[in-house]
Amino acid sequence: MRWANTRRNVEWTGYRFPDRQVRLWHSTIGLKPRQALKEQLDALLSRRKFFSVFALDDRALRRYVEYVRRRQPALLDGYAEAFNVIATLLASRPVEGLRAGAIISSAQTLPAETRELVERQFGCRVFDKYGAREFSGIAHECEAHAGYHVNAESYIVEVVRDGRPAADGEIGEVLVTDLNNRCVPLIRYRLGDLAVATSRRCPCGRGLPLLERVIGRVQGVVLGTNGRYVPATFFAHFFKEYEYAVLRYQVVQESRDRADLRIVRKSRFTHTTEAEIRRALAEVLGADMTIRFEFVDTLPLGRTGKAQTVISTIPLPLFSAAAAEVWEEEDRRAMVR
Repeated sequence: MRWANTRRNVEWTGYRFPDRQVRLWHSTIGLKPRQALKEQLDALLSRRKFFSVFALDDRALRRYVEYVRRRQPALLDGYAEAFNVIATLLASRPVEGLRAGAIISSAQTLPAETRELVERQFGCRVFDKYGAREFSGIAHECEAHAGYHVNAESYIVEVVRDGRPAADGEIGEVLVTDLNNRCVPLIRYRLGDLAVATSRRCPCGRGLPLLERVIGRVQGVVLGTNGRYVPATFFAHFFKEYEYAVLRYQVVQESRDRADLRIVRKSRFTHTTEAEIRRALAEVLGADMTIRFEFVDTLPLGRTGKAQTVISTIPLPLFSAAAAEVWEEEDRRAMVR
């Protein structure tokens, strides 16, 4: 059912199998070997090219942009925050001939200004997706861009406020009931997200119920001292390996060379656990990144009522002098080839 929902939703963008796809996503992190093999086989049969979202340094960004420019795929798929990073860089240094058929963004909220920037730089429309790891895709935009169509064959989605259904235009908490999960029933499951309710129908003529807007996701990117842009979703996958020891976490970056890691510990958290986390994060964020641990009893919620796992207050130097050198070197190599 989830596969069928996905096939239907992506065709709303104009994509048709076997058009070429490019996915800016995690590759196999957090997957068991059998799951990773299935993911790779599906990508091969679907003509889907993967680029790791967890290695967004300047060189990787250039490789991604150059691949899209040459192949002009029918569909780009990836995290909203990653597209924001790339589009901001492209605004500083435009790439001629960069085109795609459509973009599906997901995982984080897509502000209007980000959507406009991404569409302008890639020369195509953005179709936002609302989903969760527990459910996969819950609701998608269609070509009318008038809200998010709920995959109602699979999910009952409610927007509630003060214990009652939210009225049209009201912000409420999202509750999801999965109609197909018979292993672990999820009934009126609270995701911690907020959305704007609506009872109207989409002008596209489809009869699926709508969410007017999803407002409960926030963007967050940590900048490593090695120049790598690390999205909040990386840490969600990373800390799955430490569920036995970490109850909750929050990454805060307030300076270029330091990341504060606030952790609510479980009883199995030890000095060895701390050393493993520090070593693993240093490989991603840079060996000279100062990682400071702070052990707390609770973590505050954000303004929307949702836990903010990553908070960054530093400006991202998305087109630094170092980035320019990398791009210029790639240009010289391209000319030689």
